[in-house]
Amino acid sequence: MSTALNDVASAALVATGLAPGTQTSSPTGPTVDMISADGPCFAVQQVGAFTADALAGYIEESATGSSWAAVAGAAFAEVAAANNLQVIRFERTARYVRYAATLDGETPSVALAVVIGEQKKTL
Repeated sequence: MSTALNDVASAALVATGLAPGTQTSSPTGPTVDMISADGPCFAVQQVGAFTADALAGYIEESATGSSWAAVAGAAFAEVAAANNLQVIRFERTARYVRYAATLDGETPSVALAVVIGEQKKTL
């Protein structure tokens, strides 16, 4: 399998890890079924306005979509200020993934969006 994505729109599974919005408590994104993809994954976390002590985002995986565990090496660096963009690469070992984060602060408010992707399987 090639490691280059020359046509992202047709060669990659790209899913919403967390829809853009303002978070006021620790968010968990929707379950993403990665059955049609294979190989290394990536995730993009974009933070805008930030009124909190810290945001610690990470990717979780599940074989069934109901019991979740953190993916080794799939954590974003802790965010403590506005306007932060991070991209991570990780290897999943289960079919389903999702984004989760811990948001700390007395009255936190963070503008946040996350995208998760992986190259589609080829026959």
